[in-house]
Order: sequence, then structure tokens, then C-alpha cells
Amino acid sequence: MKVLWLCNLILPQALEALGISGIPKEGWVEGLMNAMDSLSADIELAVAFPVPEEFDGKRGSFRVSEKSEKEVSYYCFYEDTVHPEVYDITLEGRMNRILDEFRPDVIHIFGTEFPHALAMSKAVTEDDFHYHPGRDRLLITFQGICAAVAADYLACLPDEVVASSTFRDTVKRDNIKQQQDKFHTRAVNELEAVKRAGHVGGRTGFDRKWATRLGPEAVYHYAGEVMRPVFYEPLPKDITRDKNTIFIAGADYPLKGFHILLKALDGINWPELKIRVAGQDIVSKSKIKISGYGKYLGELIENCNLQGKVTFLGRISAEQMRDEYLKCGMYICPSAVENSPNSIVEAALCETPIIAARVGGIPDIIDDKTQCMLYDCNARKPMDEVAASLRKCIEFVKLDPERALEKGKAARMRALKDHDPQTVATQILEIYSEMCAEDK
Repeated sequence: MKVLWLCNLILPQALEALGISGIPKEGWVEGLMNAMDSLSADIELAVAFPVPEEFDGKRGSFRVSEKSEKEVSYYCFYEDTVHPEVYDITLEGRMNRILDEFRPDVIHIFGTEFPHALAMSKAVTEDDFHYHPGRDRLLITFQGICAAVAADYLACLPDEVVASSTFRDTVKRDNIKQQQDKFHTRAVNELEAVKRAGHVGGRTGFDRKWATRLGPEAVYHYAGEVMRPVFYEPLPKDITRDKNTIFIAGADYPLKGFHILLKALDGINWPELKIRVAGQDIVSKSKIKISGYGKYLGELIENCNLQGKVTFLGRISAEQMRDEYLKCGMYICPSAVENSPNSIVEAALCETPIIAARVGGIPDIIDDKTQCMLYDCNARKPMDEVAASLRKCIEFVKLDPERALEKGKAARMRALKDHDPQTVATQILEIYSEMCAEDK
């Protein structure tokens, strides 16, 4: 069986083969690839991914791992990932080239967030002049869901913040409301892509609901996810957590809810508090470069007396992320909507006390009675109300850290079971086999 994966980012092995420096982020796809290799799956695998323009059209192969003899082909294509709301019709030609050369039996698209998902869906299903195996050989698995993001993007923001624009926002036509509009545009492309798929995969009741809306004729499959390999390693025996440290995994746009967390900490009597944020610092920008949301976060940090307590870590590796999960007193996911955030699963694998919003698919991947603390979050409610609910959870973990650690241990046991690499790989391979058996 020949299988083509279409990914949003470059796998680490391909980065090395191409000589591109940087921290790879598509580690969970790498984990699935390694798991399939360990099962000795009888498939010929190829991976396609977007690259800078100078690498467009490059192809080659890499070994799955140092211990493996299996080779994986890779195909590079140029895409303007900085503007994912813009559909570039020339992508369809790039997808056709890849299909013509590799001629896969199954095409598996990871995520619906970028134009290449729609371009590949079109290439698979409609171009009579090129190899196109048809919709029954096309599987799309959900990551984020653009339509849901667009609906809740403003996430409890005050009206005056939504209406504001900095110099940077005006020049780039990228204020908060325009950012939401771009997700609406991406949702239109997402809808068309999913409608063309014969199969969709997900992990939660939330994404199953969206699958029914977006692709009512597609077959829905449970499709688990494998985390990055480092998170399956045995935990250190001497974990020392800093009870005064909160760790979060991103704060660069409103949906991630960092402003809700800051408001929840407003006036809290916590002199030793430290907030560590994985991801870019959008706050410490000059007046001509700062975004409206970054400006608002800076004002909140000052107004909530949190100056000097927030550290942005920039883009960090999987190993560095694991260190942060192991060192912090609690991990908080304040997003206004999520499907099945890998950051929560990674935190669970590290036995980190977890606080998250009761939104989207989160209640399906972790239980708030025994494994974490979930708080009520409605993106359309006043921020003070949502922040108060979050603050209660923070205070619980502060006052009863032992109970929080017990929940962390239970969360790890569930995550090891639900995200076992070989179990997930077996699930995915069964889906591929079912797809190929349909026309026999």
C-alpha cells in the first residue's frame, strides 16, 4: 500500500535532509511514523509539506530513524504560510505533480488550516488529466477547526479592544477583527476541502459534530494522535516542581486566552508568582511593530500588577517543553476553544497539574473529576466572569497541591493508554486498509 501524508510543517528528518535550520514542530507526525515503522507496516510512505520558495519542487528520501532501514520519500512545495487565508490556485498544480509522481493508494491530510488541504482535495478528486484516485481514497484528520476558531476568536475581549488598531495593524490590515475575518475565509476553504473527502478522522465529540456539519457524506473514524517521542520517556524520579510557576503553551493571539489568565491573576497575593510562556513575545515590541492584542496584553500586565512576572520563552524544542512541564507547579490552557490540544496531553504525560477551559473537545480527552481542573468558559461572556472561574481553579491547586499532583498521576495513566503509539498506529493502518478495500 502506498500512502501519502500531507502535513502543515516539515518533519525533523526532512529538515535535516534539506539542511534547513530551526526547531521542528511536527513531532507528533514523526511519532506516528516511528510507531508504524515499529509495527513493520507493509506500506510505502511519502510525506509532502510546505517549504520556502527556494526549496519548491525538491524531493528526496530519509530514513525513519537510525535504527530503521525503511526509507520515506518527501516532496517539497512552496506555499505562502504567512497568509493562509489566501488561496493560491497554483498549489493545485504542485499537488498534481506529487500525485503523478508517487501515485498513492491513500492520501492522508493532517489538518484543514492551510490552503494546501483544499488544493490536494481538488487534485485527488477532480483533475481528469492527472492521477486522481478519488474521494474514497482521501482521509482528512482534524487538528484545529477553522470554523470554530472564527466563531470564538474574540474570546471575551472588550469591544474597545476589538475595535482598536495600532500602526502595525493598520499597515498590515491585521487588527483583531480582521484576524477573525481571515479565519472565516479559511473556514470556507476548510468546508470545501472536507466536503471532498470520503473519510474524516477525529478524537472528540466536538470534532465529530463539526465533521457532520462540514462533510456529512464522509465516513467518520476515531483517529488518535501520537505525541512527540520525548514525552513517552520515563519520568525522572526526583521531580522538583516550583509551586509558584505557571506554564502555558502560547499566547500570541486572542483565542489562546492569555488575557483571561492575566485577569484571573489580577490583584492576587502571590509575590513569588512566575508565568512562563512558550512562544513569541508580542508584548515587548516597539510602538510601530506592536499589534493591538500585544498592546492590550502589555496594559493588562501593568494594570494587574504582574510586571516582571511574565517570561516569554520563544520557540522551544520538545525537550525544553518537557522540562517546563516538569518544573512548573501547574500548566494552564486558557484557550476559548480547542479540539484536542496536544499541550494538555503532553502536560498529562509529565504528571503536571492541569487547569483548562471546559470547551470544545477538552472534556473528551481529560476528566475534571479525577485528572485535572476544568473551569467554565464562554467566549461571549464578560471576561470578569470567566476569569473568576479560572481563578477558583488556580486557588484550588495552590491550596491543595498534593491533590493536584494525584490528579496529574491519573492524567498520565490515561494519556499513556489513549495515546499509546502502537495502538494509534494500528488504528490509522486499519483506516487505510478499510479505504483500500472499498472498491474491491
